[in-house]
Amino acid sequence: MTVRPYRSEDWDAIARIHDTARLGELRCSVGVEAFLTLAETHEEEGLFDGDLWVAEVADGAGPEPVVAGFAAFADAELTWLYVDPARQRQGIGRVLLGHVLEADDSARIELTVLAGNDNARALYESAGFVVIETKTGKLAGNERFAATGHIMEWHRP
Repeated sequence: MTVRPYRSEDWDAIARIHDTARLGELRCSVGVEAFLTLAETHEEEGLFDGDLWVAEVADGAGPEPVVAGFAAFADAELTWLYVDPARQRQGIGRVLLGHVLEADDSARIELTVLAGNDNARALYESAGFVVIETKTGKLAGNERFAATGHIMEWHRP
């Protein structure tokens, strides 16, 4: 597996990954009625405001690796981390998260995980993130829906 900067030709892959993984995320939290595609939300939610990386893996079907996940980071905040649901629980999220923590020299990094997204929360906690606050408000990207999120923080050792 390799992590590299996003390239414009990765758009279709990250849109597919986001759209399938987001449904699972919403299913265990806010509800799938709140779903919007990456194409509908990426600008307002600032996908390209900072650094954007993709994780590539060999898929066995051909010589070229495939994009299996992506992570975005801006202003000491992990803003996006999605892994293809068909490849979850294979360490891809952990590698992307580790890359973010290593690539930035911020003393403190923050993220928000939706309440009910227990697998993501467990990943972040295993890397040393702790919940510092839980808030209920409008769902980022689709403000017609209420959501509860855990704000988590990581401090550089």
